[in-house]
Order: sequence, then structure tokens, then C-alpha cells
Amino acid sequence: MKIKKYIVREMQEAMRLIKEDMGPDAVIIGSYRLPRKSIFDFFRPPQLEVTAALDELPAAPVPAELPPGRTPGAEPPATREVVTPGTFPPPSAAPPAVRRTRREGVMLPEESTFNRGGPGQILPPGVKAAANPGPEKEEINPSSFNTILKQQEEAMMDGDVLERWRRRLLDMEVMEGVVENLLRGLEVNDTTGDGEDFLLLQLKGRLASLVEDVYSERDHSGRIHAFIGPTGVGKTTTLAKLATRQALFDQKKIALIAVYSHRFGVVEELKFYGQTIGVPVEVVMTPAELASAVEAHQDKEAVFVDTEGISCRNASELLKLKGFMDALPPSRRIFLVLSATTRNRDLLHMAREFARVGYSEFIFTKLDETLTRGGALNLIHQMRRPLAYVTNGQNVPDDIAGMTPRRLAALLLEGGENNVGAGLRG
Repeated sequence: MKIKKYIVREMQEAMRLIKEDMGPDAVIIGSYRLPRKSIFDFFRPPQLEVTAALDELPAAPVPAELPPGRTPGAEPPATREVVTPGTFPPPSAAPPAVRRTRREGVMLPEESTFNRGGPGQILPPGVKAAANPGPEKEEINPSSFNTILKQQEEAMMDGDVLERWRRRLLDMEVMEGVVENLLRGLEVNDTTGDGEDFLLLQLKGRLASLVEDVYSERDHSGRIHAFIGPTGVGKTTTLAKLATRQALFDQKKIALIAVYSHRFGVVEELKFYGQTIGVPVEVVMTPAELASAVEAHQDKEAVFVDTEGISCRNASELLKLKGFMDALPPSRRIFLVLSATTRNRDLLHMAREFARVGYSEFIFTKLDETLTRGGALNLIHQMRRPLAYVTNGQNVPDDIAGMTPRRLAALLLEGGENNVGAGLRG
């Protein structure tokens, strides 16, 4: 097995380099975001260490030297089999058992090998039998064979546009019930050859209508912006992006408040951002201190509150966090920050547990690290709360964009990192 590491800025660059260097059969076995080692690293693009591996096929065996008197292609001399009295000769080798797959209708041997020749041999499509078949067997590359099956499966679905979209949505981990609601009753017009585009237009409109009522209930008037969520999802970086945009681009007077935690570096990071954009930073330890700090900044147009990341399974920490959120005035927007790389089941579990604290909107981070984005639609549908922002990297104040029903539909249905990046920059 060949293993190689790449230091890149984003996952797309790593996938491109791996494909060019190691080929399409290489797989990514791990990725690690390199930590920032100094203050200057905050102004540089983040770096990823991506590890890829490739199963190298064994080299073809070297033909043995022919014995004296033998010529290439000549049959070996016949040998006479000696049978001991009272015994039976061994039975002739029977061909391997054959099974037929229900979907593709391809005859496959039970073993992972094919005969090279002989009567009744079974070969994959397009492979010709050898001129001089022998008893040896040739192993098949599993990845190549899976590619053949996938191509056959896609060819079978070419005539069914709805089936292709159903498979795409399920691959994005959109819940099956939501997929059926989106596809039920849609019309496919293939008479002009643009059935795919026509269906995509219908899907975007239906998806936007599905979440329209959730977004219509959103209150944008909140002056207090609080960020809660599990550890490692990028709450502080997301807060810094929004605060920097309002302070530098919108010319608003803002303040930053950090709920003190014993984790090293949390408060220091927020203070660094505050000094960079020239806004005050307060540190509080109790709900009463939080209420007093918010009251002291009544003249500010926006106040951003950063909290410590906690586990949703820790009931005592959830109760403590709820005490801090209850100390905020009613004019508040509480964002539950979640990572788009989290499995759909875990996302729903976190959303339900943090509902005890109380939040009004979602923020999805690390969108550049995954192509599976169906969890956003599942959360909106299940929790009836809108997705306010998505982030597509760690550059401050870039790599963040607000979400609307139409942007959400484009994000999920049009896919692709290029489209998402353009939407974020817009």
C-alpha cells in the first residue's frame, strides 16, 4: 500500500493533487487541520494535512524459463496418472459456481476470480479469452469492478430523471420522508430534451416553499447575538466574521462579551479579534455579570456573546448555559452553531438537546469539508428553525453568507464547491 501526505489550503485542492499524483483509485484515509502556532497565523489561510492511500496491485508474475527442448506455445508432454489399487482417481475440476445479480443481470463467479480460458469460462464484458488458456486464474481489481457496476446502474437510470434525483437527495442524507415530499407529483418533460433542467427548476421552487414559513417567522431585530453549541464547531471564528463585517463594513458600534471558561486560549482569541477591529471586549463569569455587561453597552448597535462549547449529553452544563441565556434581554438572537461534517443522526440529537437552552436559529460551519449537506434541510424540517448563516472556511471576515429559502435550495440542489463559493462571496 502506498501512503502519502499533502499540505493544502482546502480539501478540493487535496483531492485534485491526489487524483493527479496517485490516480483515481486512491482514497483519503485522514485529514487534520494544522493548528495556528503564532498570532501571525490568524492572518494566513488555514492549512490541512490530508493523508491518502493507494492499494498497489501485485506485479504480474515473470514467466518461468522453458525446459530444454520446449518451444513457446508448445503443449507439455502428456503424463500418465497412476492410481493405487482400491482408490479412485480425483474428480476433474468443476467450474466455479455462478450467481446472477438481480439488478445488472451479469453472470459472476462465486469466487473473486475469473478463469482465463477453457470451456464455459466467464469473463467480464469486453475481455477476450487468451489464445492458450491455462488452469491459472486472474484476480480482478475490486475498485475497477465496482466502477463497472456503478456505470451499469447509472445507465439503467438514464431514462428516469426522478429516480436519479431521488438517489442524489438520499446520498446527501436528506431524510426519506422529505425526499418523497419534494418529488411527489413533479412532472418530467423529456420531449424537448431538457427534462433535467425542468425538474431542477421545480425542485428549487418546491424546496424554497417547504421552508418559507420557517423563515417568515424569523426576527431580525435582535440587538444581542449569542453563540452556543458543541466544542470544535467554530463558534468564536463565526462570531468574529459577523462582528468584523458589522464593525468594518457596516460601520456599526459593537461590543464583544466572552462567557469565561477554564479552557486555555478561548478568551485570548476573542480579545485578539477585539483588538484587531478596535472594539471593547468584556469577560464575565456569572449570569448576573453577563446581564450587567449587556446593560453597560446600551449605546452599542450590536453586542456579540461568545460561550464555551459543551457536550449536549452533559445535563448540568446545559442547565448552566441556560442560566446565562435567560439573563439576556428579550431582544436577542441565539444561534446554535453546528458543523456540516457531523452525521445527520448526531445533528438531530444535538439540536433536540440544545433546545433545552433555547435558540432561535442555526449556523452551519465547515461547509468546505463535506459534500453531504442534507442535514441542514433535515434540521429546518424537524426543529422548525431557520438556517441563518453558512461558513465555507476560516478566513475572517470572508467565507460566510446569510441564508434565504432560495439560497438554501441552490446550496442543496446545485451542489459543487464552485457554486457554494460564489454564493458565499455574493
